[in-house]
Amino acid sequence: MEQNYRSALLVIDLQNDFTKPWGSVYREPTGEMMERVSVNIDRMREKGVLIVVVYSGGPAEVRRSDGGLGPSRLFRDDGVRRCLIEGTPGFDIDERIHIDRERDIVWHKSAASAFFKNDLDERLRAMGVENVLVCGVKTNVCCRATVNDSFSHGFRTFIISDMTATNTPELNAFFVEDMSKYFACAVTSDEVFRLLDAGEL
Repeated sequence: MEQNYRSALLVIDLQNDFTKPWGSVYREPTGEMMERVSVNIDRMREKGVLIVVVYSGGPAEVRRSDGGLGPSRLFRDDGVRRCLIEGTPGFDIDERIHIDRERDIVWHKSAASAFFKNDLDERLRAMGVENVLVCGVKTNVCCRATVNDSFSHGFRTFIISDMTATNTPELNAFFVEDMSKYFACAVTSDEVFRLLDAGEL
């Protein structure tokens, strides 16, 4: 019988291409937050939060499905993937993200949102989850898409401001604030721990 959880932390795309200086889509703010994120994920697990480590990517030759409107950060102009390519070091989850194979869920997503065209919402609900906390990269892309869908699925949704990152701190702050106006409660990791200790998460 699966353990019941009240809260789940969705850890979005903390893979080497994003988190390591040699990664193809690395940005400095992501590297700067990694030790803090690693420690906080472990602490949240010990406080009874379900950890869902979400990753993305696939074969290099998979063509994009957006009509091929030119190059992007993820795809070349011929539609071939630029990053997060299966079988490359950049695809791997950063080793600073400790995975407890007995308790954590490791979840592959096929689009920006962790909830897109799969049963993640049903699985979380079956485990008793009411609260979804989101951290990872990029704040304005996959974290935002996941937050929006979490809210739409009826979860009480939180974006953790000091455990998300994108190209610049200013851009991160802008999108965290924007999400907090519509779809999520913006919190720091310290506030998450206070809510957990108070039994509110």
